[in-house]
Amino acid sequence: MKRILLIMTGGTICSFRDSTGHNAADVGKAAPLLIDVLRDSDSPMKDAEFDIISPLDTLSENMSIDKWNILLDAIRKVKLSDYAGIVITHGTDTLHMTAPLIAEVMNGTTIPVGLVASQKPLWEEGANGGENFIKTVEYINALSRYDALQEEYERVFVIYRNFDGISWFHKASELERCADFSEDFYSRNMKDTEDILAKLDFDNNADIKAEASDEKDWGDTVLYRMAPLKNIVMMIDPYVGIDYDSFDISRVKHVLHLTYHSGTADSERLPDFIRKCAASDVDFYLAPVPHDYRYSSTFGLISAGAKPIMDITPWAAYAKLLVQDACKQQ
Repeated sequence: MKRILLIMTGGTICSFRDSTGHNAADVGKAAPLLIDVLRDSDSPMKDAEFDIISPLDTLSENMSIDKWNILLDAIRKVKLSDYAGIVITHGTDTLHMTAPLIAEVMNGTTIPVGLVASQKPLWEEGANGGENFIKTVEYINALSRYDALQEEYERVFVIYRNFDGISWFHKASELERCADFSEDFYSRNMKDTEDILAKLDFDNNADIKAEASDEKDWGDTVLYRMAPLKNIVMMIDPYVGIDYDSFDISRVKHVLHLTYHSGTADSERLPDFIRKCAASDVDFYLAPVPHDYRYSSTFGLISAGAKPIMDITPWAAYAKLLVQDACKQQ
């Protein structure tokens, strides 16, 4: 198998105790430890070879648009056809935002790209980061062997073991935010990774196989057709007592207004703010909104000029708006 590109960005999976006794990212120390976890396992991929780059060394709560651009530029500079796949280490706090961004910019990729996080530093007992990493490498190996399989299986993904002991497989675009007081991740169509690996093993041993090509057309990947991201989206999370007059929209192009679980928001006060955005040439988006929304309040907001983004997470909607704008700049 070709080598795997390991991109270290920081987060808990790359954390160690600093002089104050608190966790701080250190990708230089984390990279060999992560590889050792794989080498010391009984995984069939324990001898996989890696090239390692470290464009960032940050806790994910400190992720920013500028840091996202550094990460994307690092990927852009790599000859991706040299690799069987990519593994990106990341912290859990903003994993739900970086994952759909990577899914958006790597739309069209023909190699698998997995994001790996850990609920504890690798050196702490009970950390799930090592298992998440091992399963990610195993999936990359299984998926990269035959191009014929790549349409059926997700290529940008997150594998993460929850407290239930199951390593769940998530489409990166569908990952939800980790709940408060929890260390588990969920998504709409999450599946047991073991079931997916078993299906891949069966497919890879089927009678009809197509050898993977060494030459891939990377021009179809959105990453190569976009300018750097700009901080032009304001995200608003609704709450009881919200004061729309307090928001300054003078420096943004888009407002992304989140909804309650029914796809609703305040239909009495929000329409005036929607019209204020329109008067300032600021696009107003509402997400997530189900296709079969049932409430008159949602209909009223759309009638007032809100543009609904249907059936995707708010984090995927945020990434989509940023990337669409970056593509228009190019």
